[in-house]
Amino acid sequence: MTASPKPHPPIAPWFRYCLLLTAIFNVFGAISFAPPVYYSTADSFGLPTNVSPFSLWVIASWILIFGLGYAWLFINRTPENLFIAAAAACKFTIALFFFIFYFTGDLPLISFLVGCCDLLFSVMFIVWLLQTNNKNEH
Repeated sequence: MTASPKPHPPIAPWFRYCLLLTAIFNVFGAISFAPPVYYSTADSFGLPTNVSPFSLWVIASWILIFGLGYAWLFINRTPENLFIAAAAACKFTIALFFFIFYFTGDLPLISFLVGCCDLLFSVMFIVWLLQTNNKNEH
């Protein structure tokens, strides 16, 4: 007979709320990259206006997919380390891009601020992963 896999402890409450905030953040991000919204607000925020609708829909859909993943983890309270590790890497990378393109003058201040939020979420994801890994080793 094979042994049952060890059940995962539920996600810590502080991290569940982090996931909820990240899900909400991503929903707003997805909406803001959807072409109808993006094209109507890009000039106001100083964003590039010569972006293809295809690119914007791809970006918006991926932001939304990750947001739904965060919401799913918030609701189900089941840890998914691989998803959170991939999400941390994505959030860190997009923050880095926002910072680089802001400092080169290609993106406005709002991009830098959004990058700060993504970086903060990335750090919180990494902290949770480290805490979870330490608990599993003991």
